[in-house]
Amino acid sequence: MWNAELQREIPLGWECKSLGDLLIKNNDSFDYSGIEPTIDLSVMPSASISLQKLNSSDQFTTNLFIMHEGDILFGSIRPYLKKAGIAPCDGVVAGTVHSYRVKLEQDYNFALFTLCRDSFFDYALTVSTGTKMPVVSSDSILSYKIPYSPKVVALFNQTNIRDIICRNVHEANSLSSLRDWLLPMLMNGQATISD
Repeated sequence: MWNAELQREIPLGWECKSLGDLLIKNNDSFDYSGIEPTIDLSVMPSASISLQKLNSSDQFTTNLFIMHEGDILFGSIRPYLKKAGIAPCDGVVAGTVHSYRVKLEQDYNFALFTLCRDSFFDYALTVSTGTKMPVVSSDSILSYKIPYSPKVVALFNQTNIRDIICRNVHEANSLSSLRDWLLPMLMNGQATISD
C-alpha cells in the first residue's frame, strides 16, 4: 500500500509514525549540586551503542541535563561520526548529546535501532545545519517518519538489549578497575599468581 507521508510502499496494516510519537526528549537541567558521571561527545564511540567511558560533571560549567540509565542518546554534532547509544548509568549528559526516553516501553528496541541505523545517520546529516560542524536539532530527529507495525515492533523486544548492554558495561568497568588495582601490585611483586 502506498503511503504518502513516507513516499513509498508499506505493508497493508502498517502505519506511518514519527520518532516523536515514540520518544520524549529529556530536558531536566542539572543543578550542579554534586558530581555525576557524564556523557559528552568526547566519550561516545562511533558506531557502537555500548557507551563505556564516562566523563565527570565537574569538567563542565553549563549545559548539562539529567540522564537516566537506559536513555537513548544521539550525538547532535557531526552526525556522520555515528555517535548514538544507550546511557550506561544515571548521571548527566552534555547539551551536545540529545537524550530521549520512550513513551511506551514496548517501543524501546525499535526506537533504539531506528536511531542507530546508517540510514538514520544519513537523514540526520541531510537535515543538519552548518558546514564545518553540522548540527542536527532534536526537532529534526523527532520528526523522522517511520513505517510502524505493533506486531513487528513486538518482535524487536524479544531480547532486552538495554539491560544486556548496561550490565555488560558495568561488568567491563568493574574488571577494568580490578585490573588497574591489581596490575601495579603484580608489577612490583606485592602480589603473585600461582599455577
